[in-house]
Amino acid sequence: MNKYWALIGIVAVVGLTGMASFATAEDGAQKPTAAKITGKSLIAVSELKWVPLPGIDGAQEALLVGDPAKEAHRAFFKYPAGLKSPMHNHSYGDRGVIISGTLSLAVEGAPAKKLPPGSFFSIAAGIPHVTAVEGKEPCVFFMEREGPFDVVVVDESAGKRK
Repeated sequence: MNKYWALIGIVAVVGLTGMASFATAEDGAQKPTAAKITGKSLIAVSELKWVPLPGIDGAQEALLVGDPAKEAHRAFFKYPAGLKSPMHNHSYGDRGVIISGTLSLAVEGAPAKKLPPGSFFSIAAGIPHVTAVEGKEPCVFFMEREGPFDVVVVDESAGKRK
């Protein structure tokens, strides 16, 4: 299982890094450009440094590139079984690949879509969604974010930002 997990992670990092350079803005707004890849970075799964993810009980992150407080970044995330967020959005887009467990995303009020290992997601900035972990196992996923991390909770009854 660890070899599978590591292989999926490597494929995710390489694939998503390449996709970032092809992203275009639908509304004509200038998008942040992907950071140029320099040097090398080889991180075995056993070398990931998991730390608590502030604001989400039981969640962890293993940062790979960037500073989530200041800039675009890439990291592995581990969300606990049973996690369910309120409706929210982010100021920058996310894209990711599920490594283990099952993540579900209910986007723009649509029914939740279950994403098992190997699944891909991409959500542009400002799109409201609910994130949940399905089943009895935690969910591990790789994600890249186009800018600093934030969460904007949406008041579902009024459709407004809090």
